[in-house]
Amino acid sequence: MDILQLITDRDRLDFSQNLSVTRNYMGDTLFPDEKTQNLEAEYLRLSDGLQLPTMAMVHGFDTEAAIGDRPELERVRIEKLLIKEKINQSERVQMYLNKGVSEENALIGYVFDDMGRLAESVKTRTEVAKMEVIATGKMTVKENNLNFALDYDVPKNNFKNVDWSEPEADILGDIQDMIDTAKALGKTVNRAVTSNKIVALMRKNKGIQTAINGVNGIGTFVTLTKINDLLTEMFGITVSTNDEMYQYKKTNGAKATEYYFPRDRFSLMSTGINGGVGTGLWGVTPEEAEYGQYSEKSADQFITITQWATPDPVAVWTKASGLFVPVLPDPAGLIIATVKM
Repeated sequence: MDILQLITDRDRLDFSQNLSVTRNYMGDTLFPDEKTQNLEAEYLRLSDGLQLPTMAMVHGFDTEAAIGDRPELERVRIEKLLIKEKINQSERVQMYLNKGVSEENALIGYVFDDMGRLAESVKTRTEVAKMEVIATGKMTVKENNLNFALDYDVPKNNFKNVDWSEPEADILGDIQDMIDTAKALGKTVNRAVTSNKIVALMRKNKGIQTAINGVNGIGTFVTLTKINDLLTEMFGITVSTNDEMYQYKKTNGAKATEYYFPRDRFSLMSTGINGGVGTGLWGVTPEEAEYGQYSEKSADQFITITQWATPDPVAVWTKASGLFVPVLPDPAGLIIATVKM
């Protein structure tokens, strides 16, 4: 059966342009996805446009305007993530045929399901990148014979090491120190991301229990809602947790699972009016460019599906690809604490 005749280029393009990348991921809230034809130029524009506003000076009439300062964006070296995954569709289709999928329409449905799975793998890699930026201030690529990192230049003093392992730990004092660090840089943080494991330590903390329930409240269980009420009143921040996991393939081929956000991290950040700290910026992949000129519908084409045949060995391959980089315009507004548990 000729798979390439089952699904046309037009079908694949329609599938790609109508494939939404919107997910209920924390990273998508912090880095809303956006597609641009000119990835590097848009990166610089977003990095510039989301900085804190700078005041212009009052001038007298008939006087020359003062020259403004250009943000030092040249220090950021953009590494574009070309994310892709392929499968031997001939083998997959033969498996479906052997399992009783004989009608052509049903087989086409199974092939499209495989396309969706490949696309989901690309999307998952972008979520890993987004949450890594929040947890480390970097985006690293150490896979598929690649080894590089994009350092967002989070100030050195914004990285903290705290010990919250004992109930007597001064968690509120440590959070105050993080907030003071941000304020010294002119930043106001308003959101924290951590794990349920760290929240459990906060619930057991005597200082937090006392602050919520009074001196006789030590040992009393406190909810995350109560903790957030306290932190909002004291510091103007709220805490949310991310214990979601994903699956990946190790270098030896074995599958493993990992957390999107490390369990020992407590990250404070300054979010904008949309609740985000940056943008998940997508560009045009070489595979997408082969479909033709960039159009209005291309703005919705985040992940591109392609298929091709090879003569030796005889096979039809299906591939999903995306070009992506997270944009963090205000690295000084990110405070990252590694917590001893």
